[in-house]
Amino acid sequence: MSTRSQRGRAVQKKQAASLRTIYLVLGALVVVALAAGGIYALQNQAGPAAPAGIVPGKPAPSAPVGTTAEGYYFKGQESAPVTVVKFSDYQCPGCAYYANSLGQAFDQEFVDSGRVKFVYQEYPLRGHSNAVPAAEAARCAGDQGAYWRMHDFLFTNQRQWGQQAQPINQFTKYAEQIGIDAAAFRQCMSSGTHRQEILAAQAAGDQVGVSGTPSFAVNGQMVDTTGAQSVEDIAARMRAAVSVALGQ
Repeated sequence: MSTRSQRGRAVQKKQAASLRTIYLVLGALVVVALAAGGIYALQNQAGPAAPAGIVPGKPAPSAPVGTTAEGYYFKGQESAPVTVVKFSDYQCPGCAYYANSLGQAFDQEFVDSGRVKFVYQEYPLRGHSNAVPAAEAARCAGDQGAYWRMHDFLFTNQRQWGQQAQPINQFTKYAEQIGIDAAAFRQCMSSGTHRQEILAAQAAGDQVGVSGTPSFAVNGQMVDTTGAQSVEDIAARMRAAVSVALGQ
């Protein structure tokens, strides 16, 4: 075999080796791209459809609604002579009981009449794994003007979502039922838009001595719940504090 033919074969071998290297690199890049795409799909897939929640029987607030300077949602006249802050956890059964069974009568008597501004301050209990996500769901709905509607859905359907490992699909179903943009809501939830605000609200509750939920403050003074035996007892003490603040 001539020297020329040997040299030519060596060049072919080098070319073949180079091509194999290129193909291997390209193949690896394709695998990485497919894997990344798969992870993205898993993170963003809607998953199985969640069942519909029970539509709350209570009407939407008839009083004005807004947010405080600290970013907490309120209902009632901003200039009301008395401010009641409810420190609450969406996964807390007692908080749900107040919202579903006692809150409407209080609102009709004091909030709708313009005498009380009622503020909801998140205080997610650390033992409740879905308390922060639920608070996020309310705030994400609030971005679309539906905070109190989601608030009512969450408390009405607490048993449905309370023990779910990943409640975002359920919360998104509520968003659909409320009639807000479900895709924007889901993006808000997935990105953790309001998580730090909720944790800050929790820390603020710690600073004023919140020890459980529901707890109330009337015009900045925590209502003493020492020895309270029920949510009705706590609510009665809050009502009494409101009456004193109103000079009744």
